[in-house]
Amino acid sequence: MKKFSLLIALTLLAGGVTPCPSIANAQDDAMAEFERVWYDTCYTKKDKEKCYQQSKELVDKFPKSTYGDSAKKNIKGYERDKTLEKFETALTAYTTSNPPDAAKLDLLFAAGDEGIKGGKVEPAVQQFFLGRMALAGASAAMGEIYKNLDKAKGYAETALKTFESSAPPEGWKKEEWDPLRELVMTQMNQYLGWYFTEGTKSDPNRGLEFLSKAIQIRGKEGSGWKDANNYYLRSLVYSSQYTDLRKQYDSLPTDADKTGDPGKEILKKINELLDTKLIPEYARILATATKPENKGVYDFARSQFDSLWEYRTGAKEKAADYIKNYTADPSIPPAAVPAKAEDTSNLNAPAAPVVGPGNLKLSTSPTPTAPGGKGAANGNGGKAAPAKGKAKSTPKSKKRGRG
Repeated sequence: MKKFSLLIALTLLAGGVTPCPSIANAQDDAMAEFERVWYDTCYTKKDKEKCYQQSKELVDKFPKSTYGDSAKKNIKGYERDKTLEKFETALTAYTTSNPPDAAKLDLLFAAGDEGIKGGKVEPAVQQFFLGRMALAGASAAMGEIYKNLDKAKGYAETALKTFESSAPPEGWKKEEWDPLRELVMTQMNQYLGWYFTEGTKSDPNRGLEFLSKAIQIRGKEGSGWKDANNYYLRSLVYSSQYTDLRKQYDSLPTDADKTGDPGKEILKKINELLDTKLIPEYARILATATKPENKGVYDFARSQFDSLWEYRTGAKEKAADYIKNYTADPSIPPAAVPAKAEDTSNLNAPAAPVVGPGNLKLSTSPTPTAPGGKGAANGNGGKAAPAKGKAKSTPKSKKRGRG
């Protein structure tokens, strides 16, 4: 037997591997022979596929092998790498599909769930998977690409809890955590606002709560507080409230009722709604929907604002200055509407606002292609535009590698 080299032994131990089986005092010839083959495959030839299979076999057949821990480490590292590769492949396939493909989104979800629920990647990577999946799901659902709204809702709710803390969790750098967290918090609150108000129309008041949370976030690029979609979605709820009041007014049996106390009481509520909710909300949209992709929302708000402004003020020349109130900070409380004196001899509510043309969709953003990347809004009818380039799917502090 060759002399044992202390230097070689220390080098191997530092790398997490015990000395080569050829210098070990094997008690079992079969185990010793398998260990030699395994060692040659994993550390001499560095054949990852065969190393994975042989490592599983070594752990299964020879539980007493001194190489058990190294084999288990190889298995875990291989499965981690494969999980990452699978997720990256699915993410790239979805974000580069044109038009976006719901079936590919389901494959992305499946790849992410495998890594998260199977525990094949560390918590930091699980968090990243979830963030990307939630963003992709919300964008596709709001863009009318993905029909399983409840599944997207589940990812959104989990993502909000996961990214709630402003302090980066273990495995994250602040410069990676902060941008992704901002995207998740703004977009998931917006999605849940949309889900309850428009997606399912199941609970408008709850939807308003989520939209308010989205607006409270002052994103560096204007996300949240300067996102026209948030104000547009709120305006739809307020418009529905207006329609209900108008129906009450129209249902009054006689003109005397309309010009009398019953009509005056309803008109008082209508004017309060216009002055404190609907007109300010349309003004906020006009102040924020300044990009080409928001043209549909802007044009809708313009027509509604002009009509209601004329009804309440009769002062077209004051409209521009009123809208300017919301330019710097659209999230401010409603500015006072310079309402004209009411003509009590001819009380009549204006026509209920039209909620919008049937083909008017929100402009949505695709899932970003890198940690903290910006999903650019698009003008393709609210459908998520494909992101170009290969997706990077892990925090920089968690690069792929063995163990």
